[in-house]
Amino acid sequence: MNPHLLNAISETPLFEGLSQERIARAAGAFCVRSYDRGETISGAADTDPRAYIMVDGVARSVRVNSDGRCLTSGLIESGMVFGSLPFGADARTEQVEALVDCDVLRASTADIEALASVDPIVARNLARSNGQRLRGAEERLAALAFQPVPARLAGVVIELADHFGKVTPEGVRIDVRLTHGALAEMTGTTRETLTKVSGWLRSEDIASIERRMIWVSDWDALVEVHEGARCMPGRTAKLGLEV
Repeated sequence: MNPHLLNAISETPLFEGLSQERIARAAGAFCVRSYDRGETISGAADTDPRAYIMVDGVARSVRVNSDGRCLTSGLIESGMVFGSLPFGADARTEQVEALVDCDVLRASTADIEALASVDPIVARNLARSNGQRLRGAEERLAALAFQPVPARLAGVVIELADHFGKVTPEGVRIDVRLTHGALAEMTGTTRETLTKVSGWLRSEDIASIERRMIWVSDWDALVEVHEGARCMPGRTAKLGLEV
């Protein structure tokens, strides 16, 4: 048995609580693969129903409209299941892109369904992963409906800081490379609007959004923008999608 595979399964929350013997039995259904930053992990190009489990790294889930427009529906972190989800319709509308180098477990959706059907621990952990993703999607939907773009962008920066932020004497450095286009998709806005809002954040000495990293100079002010206590001129909180 591949020791790297066994180690990856043992460290995955989906199998938390399983004995080593049961983990070894389940390992036959999986393979482990590494993906580089920017690489597509799963998407419509998958030729058969596959489920993926994030072992290490962070990716973003993107929904692509028929006209090519994209919207990030959430971040995929360690332990989350994605792709063709077990016990769900195989719509394959989700595309998952690695934000950093990622290690991922891969198996057929049918094999994970079989594991969950006979092992209540796997079923419980699978439900927990799905619930975590659902809560994240609901929060993003609420932000699109009720928050202006500056508040949404501040929320995205705070979320990225949770995963990649490092506290320095100059502020919080977020080591992740994102284009303005990708960041706009995560915020639910256009690239042009994102450029204007990020320019305002920079002019207020709150945050500087660069191609290779993001600097947060004033964390408290960023939180105020996210919560609506500090507003960009001409953009106030209101009901409805603002792009």
